[in-house]
Amino acid sequence: MELMIIVSISLAVMLILFIGYRKSNNNKKLQKEGLVYIQSIKDIITMVQQHRGLSSALLNGDDSAQHKLFVLRQKVADQNKQLNVSLFTKNERWCAFTDHWQRLTQQNNNSSVANSFEQHTMMIRNLAYLLEDTAELSHLTAEFIPQLTQIGYVWRELVLATESIGQSRALGTGIAAKKLCSNVDKIRLNFLIKTMKNTTENTLQHLSYLPQEQQMHQNLVGKATANIAQLIRVIEEELIQAEKVSVDNKSYFNLATTTIEKMNDIFEHQVKQLHTSL
Repeated sequence: MELMIIVSISLAVMLILFIGYRKSNNNKKLQKEGLVYIQSIKDIITMVQQHRGLSSALLNGDDSAQHKLFVLRQKVADQNKQLNVSLFTKNERWCAFTDHWQRLTQQNNNSSVANSFEQHTMMIRNLAYLLEDTAELSHLTAEFIPQLTQIGYVWRELVLATESIGQSRALGTGIAAKKLCSNVDKIRLNFLIKTMKNTTENTLQHLSYLPQEQQMHQNLVGKATANIAQLIRVIEEELIQAEKVSVDNKSYFNLATTTIEKMNDIFEHQVKQLHTSL
């Protein structure tokens, strides 16, 4: 009798361990797949942000942006094909983006500057929510990854902070192309400056990192902070305060793009640390 009880207990323990092991493996698989989807969404966000900035330049008279826009549309189309998988084909946010993007790209140059900016921004906001939803559904949160207690900041605050820089790129590029900064433009740019300052003072300071990645994390944050400060100075001195806007729109676009790239480097480093933790 005692032997049967011991055997039963042993079998029950083995079954619990097996179920736990299988559940753990399934969870890791879900997380790794989620990271692949998140990376693809983030790449699309970056390309739509570039498309918004170049569209602003084109609609403000810079015809040289036309070819770059064509190339970007091809890249977005290629990336979209990779995400047309079972997880996304029926997702409302993804379907809304693909439909909206198709309609926007068919407008060619018939949109106004303001409408183009708003349409792009709506799509980017939708994709940002999709990215955050995917992270939560894939268990890429602090609850499941205790090594990175502030990982939630990556999926929301860091993405939206980068988007504020993207908006300043689109607005500033258009202003530099038409050589005129209206009062409305100044109000919008001042708002974005406040958002960018909040990024360096708060968002970047709340990101977590693995002990062995501390130095790399601090280096990346330092570079992004320096670039944001430089971009803010140019916006204030060359766009808002200048009696006559003289900054070259391509130079401004490149400066803002470099700043976005520094923010994206931080995002990539966070994702790298996630791979290490899984």
